[in-house]
Amino acid sequence: RQPLHGHGRNVGGQEGVNRHEIILSDGTCACTMGAGPALVFLHGVGLNKAIWAEQVKAFASSQRVITYDLLGHGRSASVSENATLKDWVLQLENLTRDLKLDRFSLVGFSFGGMVAQAYAAEHADRIETLVLMSTVYDRNVAERAAVLARLEKAQKDGPLAIISAALSRWFSSDFAASNPDVMHNYEALLKKNNATSFLAAYKCFATGDQELMGRLSSFSRPTLVMTGELDGGSTPDMARRLAATIPAAHCSILPRARHMMPVELPDEVNSVLRRFFEGGSL
Repeated sequence: RQPLHGHGRNVGGQEGVNRHEIILSDGTCACTMGAGPALVFLHGVGLNKAIWAEQVKAFASSQRVITYDLLGHGRSASVSENATLKDWVLQLENLTRDLKLDRFSLVGFSFGGMVAQAYAAEHADRIETLVLMSTVYDRNVAERAAVLARLEKAQKDGPLAIISAALSRWFSSDFAASNPDVMHNYEALLKKNNATSFLAAYKCFATGDQELMGRLSSFSRPTLVMTGELDGGSTPDMARRLAATIPAAHCSILPRARHMMPVELPDEVNSVLRRFFEGGSL
């Protein structure tokens, strides 16, 4: 395997905790912060590792927190239009080897939750605990038609055509009105995406729930499936049904939360995560 590109550079971070940004052998841009048991976070389509800023702050004092840009996102390498979930699974496998992770906890958000499911199905022995956050499962006819319509619009008119509607689904109107700078930043982030890479990832997001059905039916590691009460894409019904297919899974529905709850309601999300990691009641 090719070596890491350099030894990482300190890019700041919370007091007393070193944060290093590194480029891995496959072109993945990753950040590590803190020390202790490894905890890896995966973001969703069109986003990057920065969505986990509040989770990094919350957990890096006691764990080695690792965030990275999925292929085709942020500063990581791009992907071809024919990319499949396997490409993102291989990216995570490469990251665990480059960073010498033996066992680790894995948190996947939205599309990242689909990647996490696919990885856990193949590498259950590497997972300490698994969190599937705001993750789709077995869309019904109407839900599938809606996401395929968004994919078709993005393919026909370009990814910029679906940004406004996405932000409206992801964030509550109250949060958007109270945090115009945050909304501007996420709009700018979505506009920066490489069109080919975004469409490849969005196609996998739109269709991958079918290939993942039943993949974790024998997965025995502690698992948390969580979503927002008001998440119209990764619905509470989906979360409950997904949790029911995983032997050791718990389900948590966060009141008042929409899709981007790690950003909009970080304290509430972190509280649920902490109780789960510590083995407490949810």
